[in-house]
Amino acid sequence: MQYIQSSSKSVQEVVQAIQAIAPNHKFGVLSVRDMKATLASKGFDLKEECQILDVCNPKVAFTFLSEDMSLASVLPCKISVYTQENETIVSMSSLPQLVDDINPDFLELAQETQETLLQIIDEAV
Repeated sequence: MQYIQSSSKSVQEVVQAIQAIAPNHKFGVLSVRDMKATLASKGFDLKEECQILDVCNPKVAFTFLSEDMSLASVLPCKISVYTQENETIVSMSSLPQLVDDINPDFLELAQETQETLLQIIDEAV
């Protein structure tokens, strides 16, 4: 499952909004990857804008990793902001689904974490 939200803002405006809003919810933006620029540096011309944000709540990450190191494969959480047919789109994969595939004991924490991430996205768009 994937959460998808459209926005009237530009990709950069949404990215900046997420960076500003995330700390209010105890999340940090660890990095932002501009895939269009990265691919251009490798000789590929991506027509659409695409930025990927790595976001993390340290307490959640610590809980996951302290109990089951294999959950590292779903960390940090990713939020993608891109254009498609002249529209800005924000998307995120289902954290509960990803966690459930690895360790269903953490499903409740994954659901709570996703709810917060969706709130951040909703505030940013």
